[in-house]
Amino acid sequence: MRAFALLLLALLQSPCSCAGVRGARKRARRDAEQIAAAAAAGESLDPLGYYRYSWRPPADECGTEMHADYDGTRAWNWGLDPSQHVATAAECCAKCRAHVKCNSWVCFAPDAHKHTRGECWMKDQRDPASPSVNMRGAYTSKYRARPGHHHAPPMVHWVSGTVRLKRAATNGTWSGRAVW
Repeated sequence: MRAFALLLLALLQSPCSCAGVRGARKRARRDAEQIAAAAAAGESLDPLGYYRYSWRPPADECGTEMHADYDGTRAWNWGLDPSQHVATAAECCAKCRAHVKCNSWVCFAPDAHKHTRGECWMKDQRDPASPSVNMRGAYTSKYRARPGHHHAPPMVHWVSGTVRLKRAATNGTWSGRAVW
């Protein structure tokens, strides 16, 4: 991947006389530089270049991934309800494990939708071994350049996990909400 990013960067450095193409070339060069920087740090970028992350298989029975927000096909509880709040991610995982249909959980962070610390969302994933991911890792400058996102924190504030896996965990797929 690093070799590809460096090759792309070299190709984009040739001169161009067309202003529209020059702007596109400049954006492509910036994207290639971000890809190269992420690769050099042993990290990846999502397909849109909004999130920079380093994924490793979960090391606990809750499938915990820090700085991640997993989507779901349905929510088994409404995390905004104060009766659903918890003190730790482990408590949120335990609530999910106790609910027979829950196989994915998300907790904690405040964000643009007025969420508060302690929210525990119990969800359902089609395949908990390959969760649908909304956000993960660190927000990039490209994410912050989007309207309404300039005050984003350095890292995604959510903690997520999956339980009831029938096969080894993977880093999942990006959900349709990854473009928020």
